[in-house]
Amino acid sequence: MKINGNSVERVVPVVGFLFLLISTIASFFLSGDKNSILETFGDSQIIVRTVHVICTALCAFLIIKPKPTGIVIILMVESILTILTNYTQLGIFFYYGCVCLILCKELYPRFKKPILFGSFIIHLFSLSLTYTHGIPKMCISFFSSIFYLVFFFWIYSLLKARLSCHLLKNVIQNEKLGDKKKGEELSLSAYNLSDRQIQLVLDNIYNNLSFRELSEKYYVSISTVKSEFVGVYKIFGVSKLEELRLLLLQFQVTK
Repeated sequence: MKINGNSVERVVPVVGFLFLLISTIASFFLSGDKNSILETFGDSQIIVRTVHVICTALCAFLIIKPKPTGIVIILMVESILTILTNYTQLGIFFYYGCVCLILCKELYPRFKKPILFGSFIIHLFSLSLTYTHGIPKMCISFFSSIFYLVFFFWIYSLLKARLSCHLLKNVIQNEKLGDKKKGEELSLSAYNLSDRQIQLVLDNIYNNLSFRELSEKYYVSISTVKSEFVGVYKIFGVSKLEELRLLLLQFQVTK
């Protein structure tokens, strides 16, 4: 399989579409969960079926126009649904997959922390609603979620330690950024970048657009795009695109 921005962005929607399609078909043959809190609002089988159909349709749209935000929405909705219908472990996995996507794609840079906190509150609330399946199962659900949280944080710490030794000094200790701390907001306009350079950098970082895709989007030649980035490299004291991305992705980059 050819690995490029478009193909990679479509892998998850395609596989997710097949998974949701099978889940939708299965929902027509499986009986509803009579112990689910969803029964308070109606027939749980109909609710599950309806949610699966909507998420399947959205996933089909994302195959055509990949959007990480759309995948986040699907994962969050399916997480709540599967938790409430006694597929708790799958729901917990969906939730932390959603969190990983938000962090890795640097979605919602200005509101990342509030969104993550809010999603975690919703996640805990959905776990608390599993009391209808019995208090022991609810307790297991809570501690399973805590285990996932600790485990993923452990993996993150290991990867960070292993990868940090491969980062160049101009990425780890960049003099151009002064005393900026990792995770803080970094406004590109404060570094005298042109409007075009700012938009090109943001699209490359957050939308993962290649030089060719940027040239097509802004109706300029690839050489023009490369020339704009060379100017950005000089401003931030790096020598190539990979170093620029590694440097900026440590911050909440804004206009």
